[in-house]
Amino acid sequence: MARAFGVVPAAGLGSRLWPYRAPKELIQIGYQPDGDGRLAPRAAIDHILHALRGGGVENVLVIVSPAKWEVLRYLGGGDQLGLALGYLCQEEPRGMPHALDLARPFVAGSTVCMGMPDTIVTPSDCFARLLDFHEARDADLSLGLFPTAQPESLAPVVIDPATHRALAVVDKPAVAPVANTWGIAVWSPAFTELLHDFLARLPRGTGRPESLLSDVFNEAIGVGIRVFGLPFDDGEFLDIGTPANLMRARTLLEPAEPRP
Repeated sequence: MARAFGVVPAAGLGSRLWPYRAPKELIQIGYQPDGDGRLAPRAAIDHILHALRGGGVENVLVIVSPAKWEVLRYLGGGDQLGLALGYLCQEEPRGMPHALDLARPFVAGSTVCMGMPDTIVTPSDCFARLLDFHEARDADLSLGLFPTAQPESLAPVVIDPATHRALAVVDKPAVAPVANTWGIAVWSPAFTELLHDFLARLPRGTGRPESLLSDVFNEAIGVGIRVFGLPFDDGEFLDIGTPANLMRARTLLEPAEPRP
């Protein structure tokens, strides 16, 4: 497999948590051992970075906006995570596909592992398993699928149960066809180029709507490149982008009295 890069889009406005105005990526959720065996607070973005590192990814590009320099200050070069971190800036809020496309000059020709900084996914080896799945199927795009009780608020993926071939990605459906959501993704250079070409065809100028990553996934399915979904039936997907979900994640991940 080609060298794998991690990409984490952290340029979003966090509007679902308004009036909270600090970067949601730095909200403390749970704890992690420090070098002395004590428990230290863990920021939301730490969870996806640890998952990427658990998949063998060592180089990660974090995409921020001009309002998110605190994320860079917090993460630094990534030594404390065992990662080499680089940063890209999305200067206008043009949606996640555009943010991901900013990484194209750096990841072209490589496998990309993508996760979101305001989500927590389990199992801890999900990226390792998805990379193995991706390679075994010679896929162009592989989506990690997680069970959820809120598929209508997320992006469920319909797959052929016999082949795991993805048939459709449905963004925030009124009636969900399945009780899952995609939560992580791995893709090959063919999808990197498809994403770039998709964005190049969108109307230009002010007032253009933000594109959805689900639209790009469906474009990939429609043109016939190899798109698969791997269900993590033993996994969990926590989206901390709303107050209710943030409280739920903290309830699950933070003991009432953290022990030293």
